Amino acid sequence: MATLHDPRGVSLPFIDETAPMLARFPLVTVAATAATDRAVAARLGELGALVVPGGLAGEGRRAALAAAGSDHAAYFSCDFDRWLHWARCWPDELAALPARVARLAASRIPPWYVCLGRTARAFRTHPAAQRYPETATNRALSAAAGQPLDAVAGAAWLMPEAVPLILAESSEPTAATDLEWPAIILRHDPARVHGLRCEGLEWETPDFHADAIAAAGGLEAWTRAQFDTPRMWAERLRLAAASGSALERVLNEDDG
Repeated sequence: MATLHDPRGVSLPFIDETAPMLARFPLVTVAATAATDRAVAARLGELGALVVPGGLAGEGRRAALAAAGSDHAAYFSCDFDRWLHWARCWPDELAALPARVARLAASRIPPWYVCLGRTARAFRTHPAAQRYPETATNRALSAAAGQPLDAVAGAAWLMPEAVPLILAESSEPTAATDLEWPAIILRHDPARVHGLRCEGLEWETPDFHADAIAAAGGLEAWTRAQFDTPRMWAERLRLAAASGSALERVLNEDDG
């Protein structure tokens, strides 16, 4: 299950490159924004994906989850640009993910929700405007869960028990669902939220901006110009605040 926002169609060559891995899934649901290039949605449809209308990140994640139906053994939610990078650069790790989740379930109380986070190395690949707000966001969730979690990498593994709970109770329109979704499971059964760290969840954004990076004089200069700005810092800090508020709202719902 994925969200997709690609007005310029930059994902098209990567979709064709990763088509064999996409074909391994029994069902692929993609919630695409209205601004997404129609050729991208058409190509996904040709490859067998079910493309549904998306919107903001949280809206799209719910749409993709709802479109998947309720009769699957597991659900893998991942923002599509993240998945493309993972499939291209870390295919073995991605292919081994179901087995890792199975081992996790065998060694502990079986999870309903697994936060797929980043290794320390993968986290360091992100710009500071993402790392610092996301560190605070993750600290809030980790404090609530009693374990270190990275929930803001745009990826999660859901078991069937989690799906109706999330569809019934999730309301965040933005990527604040990063904390809202695990919070919903924490409120129902704290032991059912687990975490796994992955190398393939390193920073994927540069994959889709090769020409701009070259024009800027390299990745460092491009990153500084695009991500070390007051607008970007404000945007990321607002998301961190919204995520923390979503966590607090969900965990305090029973108190009202």
